[in-house]
Amino acid sequence: MIVAPCGEIQERALKHEYNAANGMWATKEITISMGTRPFQEGTMRTVYAMKDFSLPHGHQDCVAKISKNPMEDRKTYFAEVEMQMQCKQLAMEFNKRSPPKKIDFIVPCVVEIPRRRAPNGGPFMLGVEPALRGRYQKHSNNYGFVSPEDRNTPAAFSHFTYCLSGGRLLVCDIQGVDDLYTDPQIHSNEGPGIFKYGKGDMGVEGIRQFFATHKCNPICEFLGLAPTGRRKATHFGDKVGTVHRPRVMSLDGGYCSDSPVSSVGSSVSSNSSGWIVGPDSLIPLAPFVWPMPQ
Repeated sequence: MIVAPCGEIQERALKHEYNAANGMWATKEITISMGTRPFQEGTMRTVYAMKDFSLPHGHQDCVAKISKNPMEDRKTYFAEVEMQMQCKQLAMEFNKRSPPKKIDFIVPCVVEIPRRRAPNGGPFMLGVEPALRGRYQKHSNNYGFVSPEDRNTPAAFSHFTYCLSGGRLLVCDIQGVDDLYTDPQIHSNEGPGIFKYGKGDMGVEGIRQFFATHKCNPICEFLGLAPTGRRKATHFGDKVGTVHRPRVMSLDGGYCSDSPVSSVGSSVSSNSSGWIVGPDSLIPLAPFVWPMPQ
C-alpha cells in the first residue's frame, strides 16, 4: 500500500478487461484507492467508491461492487462482465435499426487485489465500472417490475433481445443514467433447469414475467416486434431489485440453488398462433422477421 500526500490509501491491483470481439481477457497492473464504507447496496452486492489511477484525469472515478455472499466464486465476477458485454453487443444491434434513441452499456472490468484475501480464502475481487453522473433510474428488474415512468426505449430493447435471439434469451433489469445502462440481467431459455447467466437468471419464468407486464409501445411497433397483448395488473410491492432464483426442494429432500422457480420450464407449450402458452401470459415465439427502417 502507498499513502498519498492527501492521506488517500493506494493499493496495487490487477485489472482484468474482456474483449467481446475475440472472447479473450487481458490483465494489467494498476493502482487504485477504494472507499472504506459502501455508499449503496442492492439485492446481491454492496457498492463502494473507487479510483483507477491508470485512467486519464477526470475519468478515474469508478464504482466497485462486492458480492454479499462471502463465499462467492471468483468466476462469478468474470461471468458478470461477460454478460454485460453481451448486452452491449445486443445494444449495438438495437441501434442498427435506427430507433429514436440510441442506447449503450458501460464497459465493466474485474479488479483483483492480491494483498487482500476474501472470506473464502481466495483473492479479493471487485466488479468495477466507470461512475455514472446524473439521475440514476431503474426501469425494470428481472421479475416483471416496471418503473412508474414505463419508458418506451428500455422496454422495447428487452423485447427486441428476445426476438433477435430467437427466443433464447431476454435482457432485463435495465437501469442507468439516460440511456447509458449498467448492471443488466439476462434470462436464458436453454431448457429446463439450465441457467446460463448466474443467480438472477430466472429462465423461462423470468421471460414470462417480463411479458406479463410488458405493453408494446411505438418503438416495438417501429421495430416490427410481435405484439404481446395487454398489461397484466400485478402488484409488485417493494420488489424492485434483482430477484434471486430461489432454492427449491428436490425429490431427495435436499435443496438445489440451480433448480427452476417452478415447473414452468417443462410445462409451457406452443400453439399454431405463434405463442408460448403459459398459465399467466402469452410469450411470442421467435425468431421474427421485421422490416428494416428506411
